[in-house]
Amino acid sequence: MNVLQLVKEQLSSAAITQISEFLDEDPRDVTSGLSAGLPVILAGFMQKASTTEGAGYLLNLLKSDTRSEEFTGNIVASLKGGQGAGLISAGNAVLSSLFGNKLNVLTELVGNISGLKAGASSLLNLAAPLLMGILSKKVKTEDTGVAGLAALLMDQKNEVKAALPAGIGNILDVNSLGDFVGSAAKETAQAEEESKGGLLPWLLLGLLVLGGLYFWKSCQNKASEMELSTGSEEVSESAVPEIFKTLSTGVSLSFPEWSIENELITFIEDKDKPVDKDTWFNFRKLTFESGSAVIDSTSEKEVDNIAEILKAYPEVSIKIGGYTDNTGSDELNTKLSAERAAHVMAALVQRGISPTRLESEGYGPLHPVADNSTQEGRDQNRRIAVRVTAK
Repeated sequence: MNVLQLVKEQLSSAAITQISEFLDEDPRDVTSGLSAGLPVILAGFMQKASTTEGAGYLLNLLKSDTRSEEFTGNIVASLKGGQGAGLISAGNAVLSSLFGNKLNVLTELVGNISGLKAGASSLLNLAAPLLMGILSKKVKTEDTGVAGLAALLMDQKNEVKAALPAGIGNILDVNSLGDFVGSAAKETAQAEEESKGGLLPWLLLGLLVLGGLYFWKSCQNKASEMELSTGSEEVSESAVPEIFKTLSTGVSLSFPEWSIENELITFIEDKDKPVDKDTWFNFRKLTFESGSAVIDSTSEKEVDNIAEILKAYPEVSIKIGGYTDNTGSDELNTKLSAERAAHVMAALVQRGISPTRLESEGYGPLHPVADNSTQEGRDQNRRIAVRVTAK
């Protein structure tokens, strides 16, 4: 049973039109929002059902639910009949129980990806009863128990992983999707027991890693010294002087003078520089996997540093902008840039920054900073930038 496919079969063109009219949104944005939001919500159901207690909660919820099943079976009539407000309220309560403090950032990410800025929350609240209607019918007609519901949801793993938008998987911990752990209390006890006897291997591993880093750093320093001694006119990146900054949190950072970290801190600390809509700072070393919004694992240091800076300046809020060159269609470029900006925002949230201090937007090929007719110019135009919105 493919739950996502069953829900999509209920989303006829008439249903999409009715939802769009109810939310006063473009049907194309609603379609994109549902494509992004439905797997997110189903992932939340799966994580809830990964424990016996959570699966029991969902089973009681689904067996007592009547409105969702009716809504899923006849979307147009339900919304025309004035049930929309009640469905949104019920959906919000369910989503809050599934995601807790992650709900706001997930909503904003879905909104950025789909183009649904104001209506993303309402659409997700409607999407929850759509999924619940399918599941409710299943558990009622087959008299499914806790184990049956958990097994059904765990079986959705591959479909959900394939459908989740880039950048959202990290927030939802997709690697754990489909893993049923049984009793939450039992799992906690097992984890505590394992931690007691498992420290030594990790300590040994840590010592090996530190030794490897020391060796690598020594090799880097020697390489830099050799390059400088040759008299080459080209100065290596490792030879560029670095700034060392100890933040108010006690964290020490190092970065080049031309880095986004230095530019951002200088702007934040300069009281004579007001917040405006034109001052942007570009990430210099942040790259993504080709054609995707997934941050390359070798280029996350800048994200780490920006998170530490935001922790040291809690009054600061920022906007993250995504940009592309003009190669390909504007629509696809704008979508990719929005996903990349949203992914960076999600990465900052993962590092402890409140989503209320962040926003993101994709601009696609708009606002180029270089000539798109050259490869060098296109490379410069494909970028992620940050603007301070409050300090």
